[in-house]
Amino acid sequence: MPREKITHNIGRKFHRRTDKEKQILTQLRKQSKFYLNLLKDNGIKAFIHGSVARGDVNQASDIDINIPYHVPSFRLDVIEEFEKSERRIIMGTPNSTIKGLFVIDEKVSLTFPLTPPTEREIDFYRFSGLMYLEELLEKVGVPGVTKQLLLIEPTRTGYWYSSLLSQKKTAMKFLNVSQRIIDERIRVLTRRDKIGRTGVILDYSFPPTTNFEQALHHLSSQNPIVRNQISRSNK
Repeated sequence: MPREKITHNIGRKFHRRTDKEKQILTQLRKQSKFYLNLLKDNGIKAFIHGSVARGDVNQASDIDINIPYHVPSFRLDVIEEFEKSERRIIMGTPNSTIKGLFVIDEKVSLTFPLTPPTEREIDFYRFSGLMYLEELLEKVGVPGVTKQLLLIEPTRTGYWYSSLLSQKKTAMKFLNVSQRIIDERIRVLTRRDKIGRTGVILDYSFPPTTNFEQALHHLSSQNPIVRNQISRSNK
């Protein structure tokens, strides 16, 4: 199935994982458990989301880790495995949560909120499929929706897939998200499909000698969008 392109008018079909896909999933899940356990050992609860959580992986799949609540960045800075990671501050839209990003390696990244996240943003992760460590240890996968707007229903040997456009009510039940979230994600991903990647309004890199809070303070003095979002989040 082509990456990023919306798939229309497709009935429910089953994909049995190839040996190569099994190998990729096993390796990515093993790495995911390592990092989620590492965070847990440091008192931080996080989840993975996307294809590794759903189980519909391919050669290009990577591990996206998210901490869903505010954590002072020094608690992450002191973790040895993160010390040499690339650090960035990102923001999708003027109303989005401002996030810190550790690029741990070419396959693993970690995001955490620098301004308070909303339940709506957590639903975006739930829409794509998310797994905490406990679920990763116990489940074969979780349902979620791909960037091609395919609803994925994982099984032990593969996954069922169907077009979200004809499965909205089923998706609401499986994903535990509202109709509003589903409609919004369809709108955003359909637009991305037509005009290409929409990008982010902020993607700021800085050296490990500067912590995230210092970098955010610097940005707020230079960027009115950042300053306004911080002001709104403090109210």
